[in-house]
Amino acid sequence: MGEVDRIIVTGTAGALGGAVAEHFLAQGVEVIGLDISHESATLTEDKENPGFFTMKVDLTEAKKVRAVLASITDKRGPVDGLVHCTGGFRWSKFDEVSDEDIDFLVRVNLMSTLWVVREVLGGFKKRGFGRIVLVSSRSTLGPGVGEGAYTASKAGINALVKSVAAEIAADDITINAVLPSIIDTPANRAEMPDADHDTWVSLPGLAAIISAFFAPQGAPLNGALLPVSGRT
Repeated sequence: MGEVDRIIVTGTAGALGGAVAEHFLAQGVEVIGLDISHESATLTEDKENPGFFTMKVDLTEAKKVRAVLASITDKRGPVDGLVHCTGGFRWSKFDEVSDEDIDFLVRVNLMSTLWVVREVLGGFKKRGFGRIVLVSSRSTLGPGVGEGAYTASKAGINALVKSVAAEIAADDITINAVLPSIIDTPANRAEMPDADHDTWVSLPGLAAIISAFFAPQGAPLNGALLPVSGRT
């Protein structure tokens, strides 16, 4: 897949992160999967999926992210890209939203993004190459009722993309974000069993769109906030 041989994918214990990892592995790219729900706190290769290494890590803690990224480089070598799928959702009218929900959304959606992007970016700058794709939300373009805290935490990702894109414009490094609407995951189907699931964004389709940013034809894309709306 061009110059991309090894990437980090976060949230690989979840539906989207797992789909993204599967997509890249099928193209011969080594995938380092990071998720708080993985079993081992050390980098472990999946016996059933050669080239897929997983590690348990809390990406909301800056020191742990720094240590894990350094250990990945030491054990596997430099990475060429990052797909940050870690995230979460809470719905609440804003005057009723709990302290715990705000803290969760800011830590999981925004802080994890800041820590991971910061730690990979230095290595990309040293090597003069790198690809970053973040997962934001279409809701940031027009938040609905009950989405205030959620979209505020995701809108910070959009701002980060624009700022870092300007910072790296002279290098062969890109940062972009996809802004999906409702993704067709088992969890979302369970939450909304009566919805028209055929109109949602499919996991394989979104994974393919994300991978396009890593392909040679994706090289000119930098600072893009790409809505992926399915048929909603």
